Amino acid sequence: MRSVARPVATGFAILFLSGCVSARAVQRSPWLDIGAKGNDPPATWRDWQVVLYARSQVGKRYCWGGVGPSCFDCSGLVKEAWATMGVRLPHSSDAIPARLQEVPLPDVRPGDIFWWPGHLALYAGAGWTIEALDARDGVVMRRARLPRRAFRPPG
Repeated sequence: MRSVARPVATGFAILFLSGCVSARAVQRSPWLDIGAKGNDPPATWRDWQVVLYARSQVGKRYCWGGVGPSCFDCSGLVKEAWATMGVRLPHSSDAIPARLQEVPLPDVRPGDIFWWPGHLALYAGAGWTIEALDARDGVVMRRARLPRRAFRPPG
């Protein structure tokens, strides 16, 4: 399996194509460069635990409908990462955002959920995401792309 990106350190933590492949074509955003400079809004301990769980899945394969432990799809990775903190989310890239509060893009912090039609990713901070991308790449950490919307579980 080829690597899409190498992990990046932040101040607190080290952080067959499918419907999730839609994230390949999204664009960079200048506001993400702010995060890349270490200026993300502060994340909670819970947020970092979600990121660390997702980070530990990097390198695993992609499988449609997968919720681990050996493979994930995009919503399965998000669902399981947040489940480690007791947050129950549905297993669907459309159902997850429907149950959560939207976060303005300039206010995203590590652990938030990035959404595009048919795809989800976890923001890892410092301008990076962790996502179950596709069957070719599997679960990867890569430079963040501009999401359509962002969401945060309550609490």
